Amino acid sequence: MFRWRRIKSTREVWRKGEKLRRAGKTKAAEELLLKAAASTSPLDKHYAYLKLIQLYQELNNAGDNRQQDLIVTCQKDIALFPDFYEAWLIEYFNNVPTPYFPSFSVLAEIYEREGRLQETIDLCELAIGYNLQETRGEDFPEKLERLYRQRDLQQEK
Repeated sequence: MFRWRRIKSTREVWRKGEKLRRAGKTKAAEELLLKAAASTSPLDKHYAYLKLIQLYQELNNAGDNRQQDLIVTCQKDIALFPDFYEAWLIEYFNNVPTPYFPSFSVLAEIYEREGRLQETIDLCELAIGYNLQETRGEDFPEKLERLYRQRDLQQEK
């Protein structure tokens, strides 16, 4: 008698990856989340990226340098935003507000820490162009004004 192995949906894969991440099984979690990030669905891909971002932030905080993986994942998620937003509108018929999209703020914080001021400004302008508001920390317009002042002070020196 044959046993058919059940093929998991992408959502089941990234949810399982999240459970593994919370259990501290980071290698297995990363493998599943990368598999989920290969989805053709912009919604599933975004949520897999979110879980990868959390994983890479935790690994960085624990001393495992995964900064480059974090940057690349944020960049991929940001590039995905237009497709994600379109899929979100179709899925929820504009009845549910667009969820928090932390890739912009995470990457902006990294760029700012690294002294990449113009790239941080460009990223904040892009987020504002997409009508995004950061829900933790500074809102993008506030951050952008502070960055403009900082840039102006640097140019005066």
